[in-house]
Amino acid sequence: MEIFKSVYEVVWFILLIALGVAALEGYFYYHFKYHDRSWFIPAALAVFPAAAMAAAAPILGQYTFRLWLEFFLAEIFIASAFRYLVKGRHTVPYLLLAPAFAGLALLLVYPFIFETYLSFHDLKLTTIMMWKNTGRIPFVGIDQYVKVFTTSPLSEITFWALLGRTLLWTFTNVFFHVAGGFALALLLNNNIRFKGAYRTLLVIPWAMPQVVAVLAMRGEFHSQNGFVNIVLAKLTAAFPFLVHLGIGPVQWLSDWPLATCTLINIWLGIPFMMVVILGGLQSISSSYYDAADIDGASYFQKLRYITLPLIRPVLMPAVTLGTVWTFNNINVIYLVTGQSGGTERADILVSALYKAAFTYNRYSYSAAFAIVVFALLFFISVTYLHGFDAAKEER
Repeated sequence: MEIFKSVYEVVWFILLIALGVAALEGYFYYHFKYHDRSWFIPAALAVFPAAAMAAAAPILGQYTFRLWLEFFLAEIFIASAFRYLVKGRHTVPYLLLAPAFAGLALLLVYPFIFETYLSFHDLKLTTIMMWKNTGRIPFVGIDQYVKVFTTSPLSEITFWALLGRTLLWTFTNVFFHVAGGFALALLLNNNIRFKGAYRTLLVIPWAMPQVVAVLAMRGEFHSQNGFVNIVLAKLTAAFPFLVHLGIGPVQWLSDWPLATCTLINIWLGIPFMMVVILGGLQSISSSYYDAADIDGASYFQKLRYITLPLIRPVLMPAVTLGTVWTFNNINVIYLVTGQSGGTERADILVSALYKAAFTYNRYSYSAAFAIVVFALLFFISVTYLHGFDAAKEER
C-alpha cells in the first residue's frame, strides 16, 4: 500500500504542475490574443484577481480584502503593459518561456524579496508567534544591518574577523585551484600515452557527489588511522630531522580545522579548473607556437607571451565562478567540522550565517547578513567580469 500511496502522490504532483502550467499559459494567451479588444482590461480585472485570490487563499490561510486588492493592482499593471507595450508581439516565444519565468520567480525572486523584507524587521523566537498569529513583525529599519557589522553572529568571532577569514579562504583555494589546474592542463595538453585515462582519473574528485568525496577525505585526516598522519609518521621515522622542523602527525580536525577544510577543498576544485583550462589550451592555434619556434622562443617565453594572454578570456569566467562557489562553500566546512554545533575556528561567512539562522534562531539578523554577503559577491563578480571584458578587448 505504501508503494501505491507514493505513486499516487507523484501522479498528483505531476497533475498539479500540469494544471498550473495550463492555467499560466491560458492567462498569458488571453493577454496576447485579446489585448486590443475594448473589454480586455475590464474583463481581466473582473476575473483574474478573484481567481488568483481563490487559488492563493488556501495557502495563505484566509480570504481578505487586502489579498484581493494586491491581485487587483497587479492585474492593472500587467493588463496595461500588454495593452500598450507588448501589443501581442512575440506571442509564441513568450508563451514557451512563461513556465520557466514563473518557476524562477517562485524559486528566486520571491525568496529574495521576502528575505529583504525580513531584514528590515525583527523575526526571532520571541516574535515568531506574533507573526504566526497576526501576520505582523516588528519593524526595526536598518537596525539589523547595523548589528551585522557591530555584533558577533556567533559567540567567539566578529563579522570582520569572519570576513578576513573568508577572503583568505577564498583567495587560497582559488589560487591553488588555478595553479594546480593550470599545471595539470599543461601536462595533459602534450602528446602523452594514456592521456584519456589520466584525465578520467584526475576528474573523479569533482565528478563524484561532493558529500561522498568530502567524507572520504575527512577520514584521511583522522588523528590515528588517517592516511595523512600515517604518511607523516613514516616520514618522521625515516627522516628524524623533520621532527625538529615541527613536521609530524597532528590532530587535524580539532587543532587545524580550517587548514583541513582548505586542503580538502583544494583537492576538490583542481579538476574543474583543469578541465576548463585544458579546453582553452586546445583552442589555441598551433600556428602561434610554430612561429615562436621559428623565432627561437623558449618554453617559458611561449608560456608567457602566447599561452597566458590567449588563455585569459577562458580563465576569467572560471575564476569568477570558482570565487563565488568557494566564497559560498558551506558544504566542505559543514561536513568536515559538523557546523550545526561544531568549532567556530573553521567558520566563514556563510557557515556563520547558517548557524545564526538555524542554531541561534536569529532570522531577521540572518536575512540582513545574507543581503550583505550577496552585496559582497555581487561586487566581486562585477570586478571579475570587468576584467573579463577587458581581456576580450585585448584579445
